Amino acid sequence: MWLAGFSRGIQEMHRKASLVLEDAVRNIYTVVAYCAGNKVMELYRLQLGKILKQSFFHGMGIGFAFGFSQFLLFACNALLLWYTAVSVKDGRLTIATGLKEYMVFSFATFALVEPFGLAPYILKRRKSLISVFEIIDREPKIDPDDNTGLKPPNVYGSIELRNVDFCYPTRPEVMVLSNFSLKVNGGQTIAVVGVLGSGKSTIISLIERFYDPVAGQVLLDGRDLKLFNLRWLRSHMGLVQQEPVIFSTTIRENIIYARHNATDAEIKEAARIANAHHFISSLPHGYDTHVGMSGINLTPGQKQRIAIARVVLKNAPILLLDEASSAIESESSRVVQEALDTLIMGNKTTILIAHRAAMMRHVDDIVVLNSGRVVEQGTHDSLVQMNGLYVRLMQPHFSKGLRQHRLV
Repeated sequence: MWLAGFSRGIQEMHRKASLVLEDAVRNIYTVVAYCAGNKVMELYRLQLGKILKQSFFHGMGIGFAFGFSQFLLFACNALLLWYTAVSVKDGRLTIATGLKEYMVFSFATFALVEPFGLAPYILKRRKSLISVFEIIDREPKIDPDDNTGLKPPNVYGSIELRNVDFCYPTRPEVMVLSNFSLKVNGGQTIAVVGVLGSGKSTIISLIERFYDPVAGQVLLDGRDLKLFNLRWLRSHMGLVQQEPVIFSTTIRENIIYARHNATDAEIKEAARIANAHHFISSLPHGYDTHVGMSGINLTPGQKQRIAIARVVLKNAPILLLDEASSAIESESSRVVQEALDTLIMGNKTTILIAHRAAMMRHVDDIVVLNSGRVVEQGTHDSLVQMNGLYVRLMQPHFSKGLRQHRLV
C-alpha cells in the first residue's frame, strides 16, 4: 500500500511536469513573444528535480522488494537441495524420488515467492484497471440502445422547454439555465441569440437529448422527450453544428451518412440545395474525393456546405442549427448564407442560433438570452425599435466584445 501511494504521488508529479510543456507548446507564440523560453525550461527543470528525488526512493523501495523476493526464492531452493542431498545420503530417499520431490517443491516455492517481486507492478496498475472497469460497468442515464419508448407515426414539430433548470455534470455549481421556458410551434422558425455562456447551445443539447434537465421538462408535441424512443427521436431531427463534423472518408460517404439508402440523384440534389454541388464537381474525383483527416483538405465554408447537404438529405421535420455560419471565411459566407436561407424557408420547425443580422430577417421570432434567461423576444424590427441587448449584439463593432463577457 505504501508503494502504491508513493507511485500515485510520482504520477501526479509527472502530470504537473507534462502540463508545463503542454502549455508551452500550445502557447508557443506567446512564449516566444515574451522571451519566456528560459522561464519555461526553469519551471520544467524544477518539476523534474522533485520527480528525481521521489523516483530515487521509489526505485530503491522496488529494488529492495525485488531483491528480497529473489533472495527468498534462491534461499528456499538451496535449502531444498541441501535437504534432498542429506536425505539421499542417509538412505531415506532414492535419487529418483529425491529429484522428483525437489522439482515439485522448487516450482511450488517459485509460485509462492514470485508474486512478491511482481507486487509493485500489480499495485501500480491496479488504479488504472479500476478506472477502466468503472467505465465498462457504468450504466448511462440516457441509453441510446433502449428499444422501448414511443414511436409516433407523425411529428408535428411543436417543441417546448417548460421551467427548465440545467447545469452540466462536470460543473454542477454553475446553473446554465434557470427556470427557462420557450415554446416553438410546429413549422415555426425561431432564432436564439445571446452573449457567450447564456445557454444557447445548451438548448439544442437538451432538445437532442444529449442531456436531461435537472428540473422542468422538454416537450415534443406535448409529450416529454423521455417518453420517446431515443433513436426515433434523433432520427427526426437534423443538426448542423457550429464546427461541422467531417469524417475522414469521401464526400459521398459524408453526405450519405444521414441516410444510407439514398440514391446518387438524391445526394446530388441535396448538394445543390446546399450550394455544394459546383465545388464538389470541380474536384479531381468529384463526390468520391477523400477529404482527409477531419476534412483538412476542405475550407471551412466547403465543410459547412457538406454538413448542410447532409442535413438536407436527412429531411428531418425539425432543424437545429448551432451558429452554422459563424466560422466561415468571408468569401464563402454568402454561398453558405444562401444555403441556410434555402434550408430554413421550408415548413420545418427550426431553431437557429446565430449572430448574423442577415439571418434574422427570415425567422418568425427572435429570442435574446442572457445568463440563462429570456430578456427580449420579438421580430427583428420590433427588437431593433427596443434598442436593447439585441441591437448591441447585432452591431459589428460591439458584438465581439459583448459575446466574450456575460452581461448582468
